[in-house]
Amino acid sequence: MNNKNLLIILLACTILVAMPSCKKLADELKGTWDIMTFDTKPEGTMQIHFDGNSTAIRILNTESGMLIDSCTYEVIQNPFKKRLIFRDSDMITGFDDLNGVYRIDKMKSDVIVSTRIGYENGENGGSYYRLELKRKH
Repeated sequence: MNNKNLLIILLACTILVAMPSCKKLADELKGTWDIMTFDTKPEGTMQIHFDGNSTAIRILNTESGMLIDSCTYEVIQNPFKKRLIFRDSDMITGFDDLNGVYRIDKMKSDVIVSTRIGYENGENGGSYYRLELKRKH
């Protein structure tokens, strides 16, 4: 067997192995997720609810009341990269908006770790934001 045929067979095998392991991220996002913070004294708790129809609702519960931010999201997924894009998010007091392109660094059934790597307009200055989510049961 020559090198060209061997390369084609290896590439086909790699694709066949990678494809079944890539569950639809959009389906896995559906539901409510707790946002994990690194602050030692966060004011309240925050959650994001993904409805499966491209709407994300962020809820902050504090002693002084509830703040809500609704925005849209889009999932981009192929075997080699997973991206989550938030649009039209507003600032919540004490927290940044969610707008931007996020790289999915880790995804398990109950944990998502993502990093905002830029904005849709191509700007990336000041875009860094770490978003860690834990599925609410």
